[in-house]
Amino acid sequence: MFKRFFNLVGGKCRRWIRSREARDPESVYEAAISGRIRRYQQLKSAAAGVIYLRSKLESELKQKAAEMREVEEQIGQAADLDEDQCALLLIQRKQALAADCQRLGEELKELTHEADEAKNNLMGFKGEIDQLKAEKVRMLARLKNAQARVRIHQTLEQLSSEEDVRALEDVRESVQRTLAEAGVNRELAGSELDDKLEHIRRRNAEAKAHAELAEIKRRRRMPALPLPLDTTINGAMRH
Repeated sequence: MFKRFFNLVGGKCRRWIRSREARDPESVYEAAISGRIRRYQQLKSAAAGVIYLRSKLESELKQKAAEMREVEEQIGQAADLDEDQCALLLIQRKQALAADCQRLGEELKELTHEADEAKNNLMGFKGEIDQLKAEKVRMLARLKNAQARVRIHQTLEQLSSEEDVRALEDVRESVQRTLAEAGVNRELAGSELDDKLEHIRRRNAEAKAHAELAEIKRRRRMPALPLPLDTTINGAMRH
């Protein structure tokens, strides 16, 4: 009995929530984005912990390796001095350090793999959040456009046929006026460019005309060339 009652109440609550979400899609997107951001922060904290452990292991491995190299030098010195007991103890210490280095290397390899996976997951999750934000902007813009069209359609349905025609004419005139205003700058820019080109062509034509006039004057003012001397003497002798 109680289970059926709770199921009934739960079903009504779910339907009420869905109806509220359908009327407020922006809040749904915000909730989804916020939830993903919280999960992103959790993943980021986990990744930071893995990276911290990896750095700690790297430092410990370097320390163990340096200590093992020092022990190796001490083993050689003990052997040179015939300190066999000390050399044996140092060899055991070296073996323990080698085992530690191997263990730390394996753990470091695993942590490096986990750190790489964590970073890849973070990048993928960040990309999903960015896509969801872009989708929110795009879908809300489409919703507003659709709502505006619905309101316009409802308004037109409420008008009489004569008012419909007048409203359409007003809309068309408004659109044409907006298009004309949008083209003013382009037309002004084109007109200004045409004026500049016309001015350049006019100046070029004037320059050519002045040059042609100067050439005509030069040719007309050139003195007549005297006849060659040999030609004059030969003519006189023939006469």
